[in-house]
Amino acid sequence: MPVASKSRHRLRRARRAPSSDHIEEEDDPSQRHADAVDNDEDSDDVQPARKTATIKKEKKPKINRADTPPVAGPSNANNNDDDDDDRIDIQNFHDQPLDRKEGAKLHGIAQDWEMIRKQIHQSSFRLVKDVAISLAEVMEVGEAGEALDEVDAIMKKLLDIDQEMRSHEGTLNNLHQALMRGEVVENVLETYESEVKQRVDEHKNKTTRQKYASSDTYVQFKQGIYEVQNPGGAIPPINDLVPRENGDPSDDENELEVGGVTQDYKCPITLVVLEDPMTSTVCGHSYSRAAIQEFLKWAGRVGKSCPASGCNKQITMDDLKVDKELEKRVKIAARRQQRQQEESQEDEDEVVE
Repeated sequence: MPVASKSRHRLRRARRAPSSDHIEEEDDPSQRHADAVDNDEDSDDVQPARKTATIKKEKKPKINRADTPPVAGPSNANNNDDDDDDRIDIQNFHDQPLDRKEGAKLHGIAQDWEMIRKQIHQSSFRLVKDVAISLAEVMEVGEAGEALDEVDAIMKKLLDIDQEMRSHEGTLNNLHQALMRGEVVENVLETYESEVKQRVDEHKNKTTRQKYASSDTYVQFKQGIYEVQNPGGAIPPINDLVPRENGDPSDDENELEVGGVTQDYKCPITLVVLEDPMTSTVCGHSYSRAAIQEFLKWAGRVGKSCPASGCNKQITMDDLKVDKELEKRVKIAARRQQRQQEESQEDEDEVVE
């Protein structure tokens, strides 16, 4: 048998066991060269040993997933389909019919319109009315015309806005009632806008009298101005304060109008100017607070007949409310009357001189 050569023994020594830290040690370069020469000489007997090389691991580059396009696959395809299902096709999407379930929502929206309208009514109308009465008080009748016309236009504009809000409110209430009757409302948006427009156009096509003469707010506005400018005089009916236009019936054809009421601002109990007035919600008469409280002191819930001449209505303290508007008019009338007396006295003094 062939005897192992020296090169084989050296090759075995080169294959050392791994160190305790599991790092293989490389052979000395000169030793590797000598082994290579010996291996070439004994190539017929022994196969050359495989050189152990240390390979350094390459660092993998960091990949930004945001820049990486999505991989096509069944899961991604399903997600895209789900996204498409959640989208609304606006081009082919039509108004959905309403049924009874949506009726309560429409009723709530109508109440919102009513609340906004009342807030405007309580603040804006009162402010405009106070401005008009103040102008009428401080300015002479001939000088106040232009200023009062401007305030009158503002009041009419507010009433137009009020009517437009009523149009929205009324339309929503009509839709609500239809749904409560079990009707199915088709083309909701078109139906709503069409009815609102119809109501607004009907108001615009009316005459000034038809628009405003039936409004208590406008009637009080016009009569309040007249009352300040003509203290002690009879307040005429509203049609006398609003000029007739084409489309209005002739004044001769009108039914008997209530007018000619004289407000002397006197309490029917004390027969002197009202102080801290209270007005009855039953008959509309007004009294000084202290006088009517004494009058009804022992009346209880049954009440007593109104102390105003010719009135037989039963009134109680619960039927009375504090009337700040009337109190304001009383003070304005008193100041105007005092001013007229002073002017009259000045004229008499000039005649005497």
